[in-house]
Amino acid sequence: MIDILSDFYIAHYNFAIIAGLMLLLALFLGSKKNVRSTIIVLCIFLVYNLVLYNKTRHDPDWYDKTEAKVKAYDPIKEAWNERPADDDVNKRK
Repeated sequence: MIDILSDFYIAHYNFAIIAGLMLLLALFLGSKKNVRSTIIVLCIFLVYNLVLYNKTRHDPDWYDKTEAKVKAYDPIKEAWNERPADDDVNKRK
């Protein structure tokens, strides 16, 4: 599990930053003797890593595929029900 997540975290460091911030928050809360909040943050950290591990194990390129779908989606065209520009040009001819 650690080798898969470390490879994923190296490629997508933004997820690693989120995980690191969760651990730092747990350390801070633990130093303030806030046991309940520390346990909650550590449970969230565990679930976060398990979800990433399961997604990465089934499809290593899931994040890249999802990112490509998000970049291809144009909400303005969807809101205005616009058709592609080629259709307008073909209708004029």
